[in-house]
Amino acid sequence: MKRFFRSSRQADRHGVVLIVVLVLVVMIALAGFGFLAEMTTEYEAARINGDLLQGQQMLFSAESYLLTICEQRAKFPAQVPRLQNAPHLFQAKTLTFTDLPTANADGLSEASENRSTDFDIMWRFAVVADMPDVDLAAAADSGLEQLSSEFDETNLQNSPIQFGLQNESSRLHLATVLQWDFEEPGRGRRALLQIPGMTDEAADGILDWIDADDDVREFGAESEYYLRLDRPYRVRNSVPESLEELLFVKGVSRTAFYGSGRSEVQTGDASTDQTEADGWHQHLTVVSAERNSDSSGEMRLRLNGDTAAVTASDLQELESRLQAFLPEDVARYVVLARLFGISFSTSPGVPPLTISTNSPELRSHASASPSLPITNLSDLVDSSVQLPPSVGGQLVNSPLRSDEPSSLATFALLEDRLTTESTDVVTGRININHASEAVLRALIDDPAAASQLVRQRESIDQAERQSTLWLLTRQIVDLPTYRRIYRHLTTGGNVHTGEIIVYRPVGGPVLRRKVTIDAANESPRRLDWLDRSELGLSLSIGRLETAVAEF
Repeated sequence: MKRFFRSSRQADRHGVVLIVVLVLVVMIALAGFGFLAEMTTEYEAARINGDLLQGQQMLFSAESYLLTICEQRAKFPAQVPRLQNAPHLFQAKTLTFTDLPTANADGLSEASENRSTDFDIMWRFAVVADMPDVDLAAAADSGLEQLSSEFDETNLQNSPIQFGLQNESSRLHLATVLQWDFEEPGRGRRALLQIPGMTDEAADGILDWIDADDDVREFGAESEYYLRLDRPYRVRNSVPESLEELLFVKGVSRTAFYGSGRSEVQTGDASTDQTEADGWHQHLTVVSAERNSDSSGEMRLRLNGDTAAVTASDLQELESRLQAFLPEDVARYVVLARLFGISFSTSPGVPPLTISTNSPELRSHASASPSLPITNLSDLVDSSVQLPPSVGGQLVNSPLRSDEPSSLATFALLEDRLTTESTDVVTGRININHASEAVLRALIDDPAAASQLVRQRESIDQAERQSTLWLLTRQIVDLPTYRRIYRHLTTGGNVHTGEIIVYRPVGGPVLRRKVTIDAANESPRRLDWLDRSELGLSLSIGRLETAVAEF
C-alpha cells in the first residue's frame, strides 16, 4: 500500500493566514483608535472654541449692558443714583433664566434633571472698579521678586472688591492742572506734587509736555531734550488723548505710573523704588466729563444766554423762568447781577424787590449797555449789585446769605438748575464725593481741609451729597476758598471706567476687558478698552459670586 506524506514545509504554513488576519485587525484597530483620539481632540478643540466664542459674546453683551446703564444714569439720575459700589447692578449678572431647560408637565424630563448642571455652566459677568491683582509670573520673570512676594495669593484673596464703575471725575484732569498753572504760575506743579510719589522732574515734565509753548521749566524738558534720545520724538504741546502717553515724559517711570501693586508693572525696565500701591494713573485723567444737566436729567438753564447783549424782553423772560423754581427776590437779584455785574461790598443796601426790572431807566440801560456774564454761581452768595446813577445808584444786597440755612438751601436748588457754561458737556471738574485725598489736596491746595473733607463725607447722606454746598455748611472751607475752587467742583460725572470679568462657575475660560464708557454726550460710546484676559484671575470665582441676577 502506497503512503503519501506531506512535507514539513507545507505543515509550517499552517496558521499564517490567521496571523496575517490578526495583524490586519490590530492595524485596523490602531487606526480606529487613532481616528477616535483625533476626533476626540477635535471635539475638545471645537468645544473649547465654542466656549471661547460664547464667552466673547457674553463680553459683548456685558459691554452693551454698561452702555445702557451709563446712559440711564446720565438721563435719569434719580433712577440710577450711583454706579460706584453697586453690587446689585454689577455682581454675578447672567442672561435670562428662560434660556435654561425646564421640566415638562410630569416633571420627569431629562432637561429637568440636568437643570442644576446647566445652571452651573451658565456664563456670568461681573464689573469691578479696579481689580487688585498682579501678574506674579511675569513679575518674577522680570526680576521683580520682591514685588511677587509682597503681593502673594493670600493678599490678593483678601483684597476688597468694589463691584461697579469708577467715576473719571474723581481724578485730576490734566487740562484743569494746566488751567491752574496758567492762572497762577506754579500752582500746576504744586497740584501734581500732591500725587503720591510725584517728583519735581516728573511734574515739570508733564506740564512741559501738555503746555503750548517751548519754554523749559526748572526741572522739565521740551522737544530739544527728546530729540537727542536714541529714538527721538517731539512733545505733544497739548493734553494727550490717552493718559498712557505720559510714559514718554521725562521723569515718569512705568512703576510710578502704574503702581507697584498692579499687573502692568511687569516690564523689564521697571523700577522697584516706588512704594505706593496705587500708581499715578489712579489719580490722573484726560477724559473726565459730564452732561450739563440737573438732577432730573434736564439740561440746565444757561444763565448767560447765547449772546452778550440783553434786551428788555430777555430780562423779562429770564426772570420769568427763574421764578418758576426760585423765590422772587432771588430771581430778581440774579437778573440784576446779570445786567450790572457783582461786587462784594459789605455796605448795607436795599433788598432786590425794591428795584423794578420794568422801570424805563433799567430797560433803557439794558438796551444801551452790554450785560456782564456771571462766571461763578458762588459769587451770588454774600455779594451785592451796584446800580449805576442812571437807574438810581442803589446798592442791592444779595438775599443769599452764607449764615442762613434757608438761603443755602435755595442756593443748592439754584446750583442744580442753572449753569454759567455755554456747552452741553463740561470737562475736567472734580467729584468731591469720590475723589481721593491726594486729588482733593491738589484741588483745595490745603492738606488739612482735604483730610477733613474725606473724614466728613462718610457721614453725609445721599441728599446732601447732591450739592457741593456741604463744603460750606460743614465748615470745611470758608467762602473765599469755596469761590476760588467752585468752578472745578461737581458731584456728578458721566465718564466711567471698569473691568468686565466673564466667567463660569464650572469650566470655561475667564475673559477680562477694561473699558471706559463716555455717556456725557447724547449717545454713549466706548472711549477705550484693554484686553487683560492673559492675566487670568488672581482670586477665586467664589468671590465674584452671590445670588445670581439676570438682566
